Amino acid sequence: MAKVFKFVLVKRICDRAMSSKDKLKEMREKSQERRIEAVEEFSDKLKEKLGDKVKVVAVWGSVPKGEHGYESDIDTLVILDDTKLKKDVPEDAKKKIRKKVTDLAKETDDRITIQYFPFLTDFWDSLRKGEPLAIEAVRNGQPVYDTGLFMPAKRLLERGKISGTQESVKKRLKMAAAGYKKAEKNLKSSIPHKLEQSMANAGQAPIMLAGKAPPGKENVPDTLEEMFVEQGMLEQECVEKAREIYEFADQGEKDPEEVTGQAVEEHLEKTDDFVRRMHKLVSQLGSRKKVKGIVDDYKKFLKANVAALKSQGVSPPEDKDDLPGVVEDNLDVGDEHIQMFDRWEDVIEKVKEKELDDVDEKEIYELKSETREFVSDVGKDIQKMKEEEQKKDIGPDVDPSEIAEAADTKDMMPDLEKEAEREVKQEEEDEEEHEN
Repeated sequence: MAKVFKFVLVKRICDRAMSSKDKLKEMREKSQERRIEAVEEFSDKLKEKLGDKVKVVAVWGSVPKGEHGYESDIDTLVILDDTKLKKDVPEDAKKKIRKKVTDLAKETDDRITIQYFPFLTDFWDSLRKGEPLAIEAVRNGQPVYDTGLFMPAKRLLERGKISGTQESVKKRLKMAAAGYKKAEKNLKSSIPHKLEQSMANAGQAPIMLAGKAPPGKENVPDTLEEMFVEQGMLEQECVEKAREIYEFADQGEKDPEEVTGQAVEEHLEKTDDFVRRMHKLVSQLGSRKKVKGIVDDYKKFLKANVAALKSQGVSPPEDKDDLPGVVEDNLDVGDEHIQMFDRWEDVIEKVKEKELDDVDEKEIYELKSETREFVSDVGKDIQKMKEEEQKKDIGPDVDPSEIAEAADTKDMMPDLEKEAEREVKQEEEDEEEHEN
């Protein structure tokens, strides 16, 4: 009897716990719905005031993810159209417009915070450069008003079509260094978060340079591991440092009292090491791209010379070192072209010896330009030769008058007069038979 009573009691406690959990979920969903409705009301008011200048109003941050608390703000994105203007909106005008929009938001609901307020030109520029704030707003945002800008951008981001540019990569590294310096000066305030941001900025730089959209700060370590550790370009130890910095920030947010001076010093050093390593990784990636470009152009130059020789019926030499002499003997090229072989060899030798700093950028530019021009000329010559051969293959070279003279028209045309005589004679014979 006691066992039955105990079982019933435990079941009632579990049912109450599940019921409380369901109620909490329901309350959060209703809270989310009310907050989005508040932004919808704000959007309607904004459109009444600014008309078709309003392009996007979206909720982002914790509310659309359902992670907001009772006192959480409603992070809101507003995009206004400035493309009809001939020049950028002046900064003082931007501040005045932002204040009016912010005031209207607070009048509607005090929790609405205009967290991201770009004009359309700035928004597209930030998106093109892969700026994390724009990426994060698009990735997690939920539009309440959209004229066909926000959702296409969101789908492009999901398809991996928005990647980093050289400008944003450099900016990531500068922000990483600046974040580290700022953290170093403010040991007693929000150090863990600033170190985390520094880690994220530095880690996003090589990822963007490799052509991928910057991941969220929590995913930076995993993305670095997948893209670079597995390729042998980065040490696992460096990824572990990034994870420790992220966990340190989490500790600083949840238990700031537990963050000791010694822990701060340790993570300052880890962040410094990590940022320096990301600088080196970006340099490695840049060098790889540069080397690949140089080698590819050199191969194009050699292949174009071989193709030119073959078009003239000349077999290319087996030894690459003999190619300049064969080209000089068989192709109509000047001394400058022959000298290109030596110039390319000099560059390639420096690349092999990893002496990229000694390679003259002007020399590379001129070699690339001259190679492109030569490749284009060879292609045109080969195409012209093919067209001339096709013309020769259309038919035999015979005079039409000779064909006319050779034709025997008597054999080709029947003698109509003799044919008529045969038909008359046949008819007379048929009549005689009929009478008999």
